[in-house]
Amino acid sequence: MKTDPDTRRGPLRVMAHAKLNLWLRVLAREESGFHSIETVLIRLELADRIELAVTPEPEIQLEVVGDRTVPGDATNLCWQAAEALSAEIGQPVGTRIRLEKRIPTGAGLGGGSADAAAVLHGLNELWGGSVDKAGLVRLAGDLGSDVPFGLCETSMAMAWERGRRLLPLDAPPFRHVLIVVPGYPIGAAEAYGWLAADRADGHVPSPGPALHPGPAELSKGAVFERGAINDLAGPVFRRHPDLARIRDSLEVHGADVALLCGSGSCVAGVFAEESALANAAEVFDGVQGLSTIRTRTLG
Repeated sequence: MKTDPDTRRGPLRVMAHAKLNLWLRVLAREESGFHSIETVLIRLELADRIELAVTPEPEIQLEVVGDRTVPGDATNLCWQAAEALSAEIGQPVGTRIRLEKRIPTGAGLGGGSADAAAVLHGLNELWGGSVDKAGLVRLAGDLGSDVPFGLCETSMAMAWERGRRLLPLDAPPFRHVLIVVPGYPIGAAEAYGWLAADRADGHVPSPGPALHPGPAELSKGAVFERGAINDLAGPVFRRHPDLARIRDSLEVHGADVALLCGSGSCVAGVFAEESALANAAEVFDGVQGLSTIRTRTLG
């Protein structure tokens, strides 16, 4: 279906929230080269800000502020999301995107994926909603395994395969989250490559049954009591033992759960009490090469 953009509408401002993988099992590698996954994701208050506007010229304009390392060209997922929506609609989308980065890049917090989902949803709204929810989820899955979660109406969900299969969940009461940011990023492809190599060498076992608390237990916060699982943590910690030490320090200083964020490089501690988070944060304040972000999960 074709639709004409409404260039009379003012800018649309949207938030693109970071995510935390509370449970991440990496299963079989598909013929496409991507791995099938099973994961439980929850949104954080930490978010990028995006402003979208439809323009008469059939071109994409992307401005990025807040992080000089993030490209403002066709390699950016925001740009790719706009192109994918344009192709789905069947005509060029004239759009202006302003992306204010607050989520660290190469951190495992899904910032680029959240940005892409926000652009898909927001531009589709500006263009009259000509692509239905199923179509947006399909486009999101083509962009990356974390992108479909950005379209989920709940703050927590289980996801399978490349993120296209989603089970929305009621989020448990919010928890305080301390994110420790090292001075370097880790690419997702790099982390998955380390896992594949370690499995081939027998350093880590091949994927077994993907067992997890049931949906009802997850919504009650069971993962915070039982501890998180991340199949990428072992391979990443093996190459970056400093991250393992950060995880251990968070646990020692009161985190209910301490875990590698997705494929890294950030490490997060989840706390029931803000005072406990504040005490743990003091351990990392002033440490050379580290910074911290205080946020919380969305309920």
